[in-house]
Amino acid sequence: MNNKAPNKHSDARSFEMRRLIFLGAAGVLILVVVILSLLSAFGGKSDGGQSTGNGTSSAVTEDGKLVIQDLYEGEITIPKFNVPLNTYDQSKFKNDNGLVTYDDANASLGIDVSDYQGDIDWAAVKASGIDFAMIRAGYRGATRGKLNEDSKFADNYTGAKDAGVKVGIYFFSQATSVTEAEEEAGYVLQLLQNKSVDYPVVFDWEQTSVDGSRTADATGEQITSYASAFCKKIAKAGYTAGVYFNRSLGYNYYDLEQLKDFEFWLAEYRSVPAFYYNFGLWQYSDNAQVQGIDAAVDINVSFKNYG
Repeated sequence: MNNKAPNKHSDARSFEMRRLIFLGAAGVLILVVVILSLLSAFGGKSDGGQSTGNGTSSAVTEDGKLVIQDLYEGEITIPKFNVPLNTYDQSKFKNDNGLVTYDDANASLGIDVSDYQGDIDWAAVKASGIDFAMIRAGYRGATRGKLNEDSKFADNYTGAKDAGVKVGIYFFSQATSVTEAEEEAGYVLQLLQNKSVDYPVVFDWEQTSVDGSRTADATGEQITSYASAFCKKIAKAGYTAGVYFNRSLGYNYYDLEQLKDFEFWLAEYRSVPAFYYNFGLWQYSDNAQVQGIDAAVDINVSFKNYG
C-alpha cells in the first residue's frame, strides 16, 4: 500500500495536458466540418479543382456535371466531357482596335467566307495579314432539304489559293438524319475532287429561325450523330474533319466526347474565348472589315499549324 500524499503539481500538469488534447481534437473536428460544408456548397465531390487557361475551376455535381466559374457568366453548370480543356493563356491574346490575335508561333489569322461576301480581291486579303480562309463549299436548304453548291465556292477557292491564302472548307448542314449527313459529306467530297485543302473540312449545323425549318425539333443526341457521320466520311477520305459550334450547341446539344477525334471550331464573340473545352479554331467576330472584301466578314484565330 502507498501511503504518500498526492502530488498537486503532477495533477495540474495532467489536467492541462488533457485540456489541450481535447481542444486540439475539437479544432480538427471543426475544420473537417468546414471543409465538408464547402464541398457540399459546390455541389458534391471535388474533381481536383481543374483550371483552364482562362482561370475557370470546377467541381463535379452528384449527377456528374461540372460547376465552373465562367469568365463572363459567373457560376454555370455544364456537361462533363472527357476531352482536352481550354488551356490558352489569356495574356497572349492581343486586341488592336478589335483585331484579336494570339501570340504564339503556331497561331494565325483567318476569315470564313461564302457567296454573301460577293467578289473578293484575294491579293488584298492576303496583303492585309490574313493567312487562311474557311470557304463554304455548299449548304442544305432549311425547308426543302436540297443540296446546293455555294455560288462563289470555285472562285473563292481558286482566288485564295492563287493569292497564297491557305484554305479550309465548311458545309452548312440542315441534316435530319445520319443518312443525310453522310450525303452531305459525299457532296463535299465531290466538290473537292482534284483540290488540295490545308485546313479542316468542317460540319456546320446551326439552328435556324426559318419558318418551316426541317431541323426545328432536332435533339442533341441527333445532331451529334449527324456530325459524327459527316466527319467519319470526310476523315476516311483523307481530310482533317471538324465540327463548328457556338457555346450553346457545345454545352447544351453536342456530346463533345463522341466527337473528340475531330477538330473543334468555336464561335464565341468575345475578346478572349472562355469556352471550357479545347478548340483549334476560334471565330471571334461576324462583323469584321477586311481589305479586299466589301461586306462584313467573320474573322478567326487558328491555334494550330494545320498546313
